[in-house]
Amino acid sequence: MRGSSSTAVGVVVVAGLVAAGCAEPIDGSGTAAPGQVAAYQAELSASVASSIRQDAVDLCREAMSSMVVMVNGYNAFVQRLSEVHSYDRVGDLDDRARAGLIAGSDVIRAHLSSVTPTEVAEPTEQFLDSTERLGDAIAARRLTGLNPIATEWTRDKKAVLDRCAQFLPLPPTSDASPAPVPGSAGSGGPQTTTPTAPAGPSAPATP
Repeated sequence: MRGSSSTAVGVVVVAGLVAAGCAEPIDGSGTAAPGQVAAYQAELSASVASSIRQDAVDLCREAMSSMVVMVNGYNAFVQRLSEVHSYDRVGDLDDRARAGLIAGSDVIRAHLSSVTPTEVAEPTEQFLDSTERLGDAIAARRLTGLNPIATEWTRDKKAVLDRCAQFLPLPPTSDASPAPVPGSAGSGGPQTTTPTAPAGPSAPATP
C-alpha cells in the first residue's frame, strides 16, 4: 500500500510539471513583416508569369514545327491533285496529307493548357478547328470546295504565328505556306492556290 501511494504521488507531480510547461507563454509573433510579405508576393507573381510565358513558348515551338510538316504534306498532295484533277490519281498523297494534319493537330493540342495565355490559346484553337475542316474536306475528296477551306486554314495559321512572335523569334521556315500550283500567276511572297476541277473557276491565291 505504501508503494502504491508513492507511485500515485509521483504521477501527480509529473502531471503538474507538464501542465505548468504548457502554460508557459511563447515569445515571438505569428505574422510576417509587411516588407517580407510584399517581397514574397512579388517573387510568387514573377514565378507565375515566368511559368505562363514558358508555356506559351513551348506551345509556339511545337506549333511552328508541326505547321511546317503539315504544310509540306499538303503541298505534295495539292500539287499532284492540281496536275491530275482526280483523287484516284494522286496515289496515297491525300491520305498522307490528312494524316499529317491530324498528327500535327494532336501535337499542338497536347501543349494547350489552362495556363496558356489567351492571346495564344484562342488563335491556336481556331487554327486547330480549320485544320480539322481541311482534313475532312480532303477525306471527302472535295475539289473546288477545297479552296475556301485552305484559304481559311492559311489565314488561321498566320494568326497563330503573329501571336507567337510576341514570345519568341520566328525562324524563316515557320511561315511556310502551301505552294502555288505550277504555272499559276502571282507576285510577291509565297501564295497558295488550291486545286480546281478541270471546268471549274481558277483557284484564288492565298497569302
